[in-house]
Amino acid sequence: VSPVVHVAIEPRAVRNVLLSLGIGSAGGYMFYRWHMPLPWMLGSMIFVSAAALMGAPVRRYMPLRNIMIIVLGILVGSFFTAEVFKQLVAWSGAALIMLGYVAVTTVISLAVFRRIAFMDRTTAYFSSTPGGLGVMVIAGEQAGGDTQQIPIAHATRVFLVVLCVPLYFVFAGDIDPGAVRPVPGSVTGYPDHRETLILLVCGLSGYLIAARIGLAFSQFLAPLILAGFAYALGWVQTPLPAPVITVAQIVIGSAIGTQFRGMRLVRMFRPAIAACIATAIMLVIAAALARITAPWVGIEEQTLLLALAPGGLAEMSLIAISMNADLAFIATMHILRITLISGAGPAFFQYVRKRSR
Repeated sequence: VSPVVHVAIEPRAVRNVLLSLGIGSAGGYMFYRWHMPLPWMLGSMIFVSAAALMGAPVRRYMPLRNIMIIVLGILVGSFFTAEVFKQLVAWSGAALIMLGYVAVTTVISLAVFRRIAFMDRTTAYFSSTPGGLGVMVIAGEQAGGDTQQIPIAHATRVFLVVLCVPLYFVFAGDIDPGAVRPVPGSVTGYPDHRETLILLVCGLSGYLIAARIGLAFSQFLAPLILAGFAYALGWVQTPLPAPVITVAQIVIGSAIGTQFRGMRLVRMFRPAIAACIATAIMLVIAAALARITAPWVGIEEQTLLLALAPGGLAEMSLIAISMNADLAFIATMHILRITLISGAGPAFFQYVRKRSR
């Protein structure tokens, strides 16, 4: 029996998944009532992670998470139009800034993990990239790295970025909390049967393409591209309903929180502290670059900061949508960052290892 089937039929696993979603829903609702930024994702993430660290048997169900990733891909794809594709050349300056940002923050974070967490070179390298959680864990394991410390480092990074970026815009950026509340969607309007069928085809085809490609972020990227074409060509014009987007945020936030289950505080202390320091440095550099280079590239400072922030593609896209920022630009920059890290990161490590022998 495959692991997925086992999770689907084992009663205890089902209860644990439902417990996670229940805690996540409660956290999202509490954050919504408290007028917190991006409440459904941040609330579910914080409540589930707290429960996980306290020993609650929370668990994520990967097929459900993957479905929500596909939904988010379709959601982000709905923001791409023909005009967006014409802007790609104009974004070349921002792309160069992104490349430099990835290189500089990786080098600095590598030193942080080596000196504070006392990681070996392999583990430190695959923990230090500003992205690529899934790819870096797999590649790090193949290269002989510590498969417990690498996920801790990346999960901590994603957690802190998703938590801190919206709060930064509220408390330091002088933005009203209402500007970063729920992700907008169609409250009363729903896609008709034809549009629903097209979106289902985009999602299913994207999933099949993602399974074929095998890249860690392709489950998000493939539906994004297909849905982007559907919206750009005018085949679909109705946005996804707000309830669908809310459910997606709860599932994604809860899934992030469950990654802290079973982690002994002593075991995770050093890599987590190092990850906090490295993430803080990444965010400071991103904020400084956004402040300095935004006038040069002709992009708003807030938008450029969201594009540079080293969070997950789906999570940062949700934050961008909630702030009514230029999602097409932000998603494009994050795709560039993750593609660079996923493709060049492991290859560069192998190159350096061979040269050092």
